[in-house]
Amino acid sequence: MVEDINWLNEDKEGTRKVFQIIAGENGLGLRKIMAIHGSKNWWPVKACVKLLIDRGLVVESEGSYRLTETGKKVSDGIKTMEGI
Repeated sequence: MVEDINWLNEDKEGTRKVFQIIAGENGLGLRKIMAIHGSKNWWPVKACVKLLIDRGLVVESEGSYRLTETGKKVSDGIKTMEGI
């Protein structure tokens, strides 16, 4: 889990931001993620989502993205670390 948090912290404006969007509103489609992210280009957001899926933090189901159990633990860990 710590490795995943450190990995996300390496790209706070990209992958971590996309992760936090999905964690905040579990079950979002790519268009909604992109709108919340504020990106005008699909490719960076799609690349971040793919990285999160490859890492096992997010899963895609019927066009929406949600956290895996591991992703939920990482999200909780980030919240805990921010509260310290």
